[in-house]
Amino acid sequence: MKVAIIGAGAVGGLLTARLGATEAEVTLVARPNAATAIRRNGLTMVTPLNRVARLTPRVTDDSLSLGPQDLVFLCVKAHALRGTIDTLTPLLGPETAIVPMINGIPWWYPHRQPEPLADRPLASVDPDGLLWRSIDPDRVVGATTFVAVEGDGPCRLRHVSDQRFVFGDAGGDAAGRDNPAVDRIVTLFGQAGFQPAKTTDIRQAIWVKLWGNLAFNPLSVLTGSTLGRLCNDPGTRETGRAMMLEAKAVAERLGVVFTTSVDERIAMAAGVGDFKTSMLQDYEAGRRLELEAILGSVIELAERCGMEVPMLRAVSAMVDLRARERREVVA
Repeated sequence: MKVAIIGAGAVGGLLTARLGATEAEVTLVARPNAATAIRRNGLTMVTPLNRVARLTPRVTDDSLSLGPQDLVFLCVKAHALRGTIDTLTPLLGPETAIVPMINGIPWWYPHRQPEPLADRPLASVDPDGLLWRSIDPDRVVGATTFVAVEGDGPCRLRHVSDQRFVFGDAGGDAAGRDNPAVDRIVTLFGQAGFQPAKTTDIRQAIWVKLWGNLAFNPLSVLTGSTLGRLCNDPGTRETGRAMMLEAKAVAERLGVVFTTSVDERIAMAAGVGDFKTSMLQDYEAGRRLELEAILGSVIELAERCGMEVPMLRAVSAMVDLRARERREVVA
């Protein structure tokens, strides 16, 4: 099985390290500078048990050299997906499955869904429909993960906790099909020592993950606090809870059925401990935030449903201003 991983960030590095230990032919596709650094220094991974593994993965900055792959994992920020299209195209054969490992509501979410979605792209994550036109949603295997992993210096990553991944066909039950690529991915991730699961309702899994992200990622930027601190402080916990309840109402209007309560989801987040959210890591590094995918998309879905989400709007506005002020200072 040929597997390409686009993106040399924390998640891309983790998948490269772990999937590369299986029988699959795994190649990391990175930007030229990152590819050069990894070829020179290798990749160092610190496990949740503080064991250090030094790896020499197959890496390239030229996807044309690889040819068609069986699986392609997109491990970039949601707003960077548009920049992967030229890299992705040479990797596609007739049966290639595309697996976006991204935060928030993905661009393919309206695929084969009833009104108010009805195959209409979301402006918050795909402003001009470029992703919708360029990446066939029928190729997509939806994915979400609960692993906590972070960059820990050049060519180095730290896997903090958790091993869970959930995969499902982007068409969902509406497609009326069983996508064999999902089974191949679940088997591969099991061989890599992860805890993968298959679902017929990947949108429900995406909302469970997003539920925590949409509350505590933005709050971490506003406060500078870790996930554990935010979940255990009474004030920020209640603020996050109010945001999650607004999002829950939107998701339920779209047909999502939650089998986890808000408080159970907060407890899951608190269990990660003193971990900086990906959004806080991006803010501190001066990188663009995934605000549109994580909050803007939910606000847009609320608008389509004719619903008010005042807490989500307020927090989104504050984080957006804070991010713009930081960019002005850096500039």
